[in-house]
Amino acid sequence: MEWHELFNQTRQPSFEDMEEYIGGEGAHLWRELFDHMQTAYNAKPKMTYSGCSGKPGWNVKFQKSGQSFGTLYPEESAFSVFVVVAYKLDGAMEEIKPKLSGVMRERWEGAPDFMKAGRYMMFQVTGPRDLEDYKLIMSVKMPPKG
Repeated sequence: MEWHELFNQTRQPSFEDMEEYIGGEGAHLWRELFDHMQTAYNAKPKMTYSGCSGKPGWNVKFQKSGQSFGTLYPEESAFSVFVVVAYKLDGAMEEIKPKLSGVMRERWEGAPDFMKAGRYMMFQVTGPRDLEDYKLIMSVKMPPKG
């Protein structure tokens, strides 16, 4: 059953419900990301509901000091990330590009415009390499503390 079918707009899930739905390695990566956001940014997750036809249902957003780190969408065995990187950060993205996986580098190079604010990417986190790429991208948006 699809995520948005399990929890409609009037039935908000818990973070544990999201983790359970993801399951397996994806749930481990989900927990690791939540721990990282707390440790590196002291950012708390915020749950929101989206009626967007592309990814309807409850999702999670992390923000700190007005900076958005993206939107997370639970999926079976994984989760997807929608992230926008402002054009003013293109130089910083070029600096970290060699550290990104080949797939993520290609994704960044082909990232389309998002309402003239920056470039956006939507990608799945299915393994540790995907999560590390996402952490690198977040570090461009805001350096981690410490």
